[in-house]
Amino acid sequence: MIQVTYASCVSAPLSREQLLALLLQCRTNNAERGITGMLLYGRGTFLQTIEGDEAVVDPLVEQIWKDDRHQDVRLLGRQVVTERQYADWSMGFAEITDQSLQRVEGLKDFTADDFTFDYLIGNEPVVATLMDHFREPNFDQLIGEIYAKDKVIAHLKTALAQVRDRAQLAHLALESLTEANRKGEPTESLLPMCEAALDVWRQH
Repeated sequence: MIQVTYASCVSAPLSREQLLALLLQCRTNNAERGITGMLLYGRGTFLQTIEGDEAVVDPLVEQIWKDDRHQDVRLLGRQVVTERQYADWSMGFAEITDQSLQRVEGLKDFTADDFTFDYLIGNEPVVATLMDHFREPNFDQLIGEIYAKDKVIAHLKTALAQVRDRAQLAHLALESLTEANRKGEPTESLLPMCEAALDVWRQH
């Protein structure tokens, strides 16, 4: 089993609808392929870690390299792992904002404006800190206080993180509808994606 981390710069800014569609597609495909991981997005930049069987992950990485939605792609790490670090996430997601960065230990002076392709490819310790922070479900005060408890608390910790993750999807769905409505565009095409986001929300 291998784990791959890469950063990329999008070819064109993604609308909320496009971001939602991409995330839902990743989750469906990854679940079928036995891939787990985490995707961070901000300022037209992706930072992603994926893990799974080498025979599955390497071809997926080649696909990403050829995807015309990416203008630049840089491999930041590829390593053999004996166990999954992202076992709870078919594709965890977090949008990088100043608010989401407030509790990241060790990145006091790092802001959402710093989350760029050029910055990330030259600062691997920052990349590691970001991925560690958003991977663990203890990146807010409530979960941080219960992090060291027993298995029941560990289960609660994971459930809370998954609720937050599903809330991200619901947020994207609402923003997509609002964006389309504001522009006077039809919203019918968004309904399947919104329903898919709701299905994720209803899970567990």
